[in-house]
Amino acid sequence: MAGLFPPMRNPPVVQISLIQLAVVLLAVVALEFTLGRVIALSALLGGALCVVPNLYFGLRAFELLGPNRGKIRGARASQRAVGSFYRAETGKFVMTLVGFALVFTSVKTLNPAVLFISYGLCVILQWILVARLHTKG
Repeated sequence: MAGLFPPMRNPPVVQISLIQLAVVLLAVVALEFTLGRVIALSALLGGALCVVPNLYFGLRAFELLGPNRGKIRGARASQRAVGSFYRAETGKFVMTLVGFALVFTSVKTLNPAVLFISYGLCVILQWILVARLHTKG
């Protein structure tokens, strides 16, 4: 019976975050050379405000980070898994709010439109990557 079900593998949260980060960095370099430093910095911060909390969420939700690293397995752990997801989502939400607050209070040369566009595009990229990796798996 054990041979009927393939072993569970860890979700590709780190892989998705690295791809997001690579795309953001490529865009930032292109923007630096074409539209200038303020636009590039704004795009970098918008991308970072997406990538960092999402990476934290993925690592925390699947307990790849923290004291219970890798211990969520099987049906008996379902309540703990749900709790882990709630804590991860709360942490991600707080990190995002604090990140935006810090950016708007400490960065004086900022283009808010580019910041939000970069953040939004990074979120859309995450959805696309999750969908593609989910259909491959």
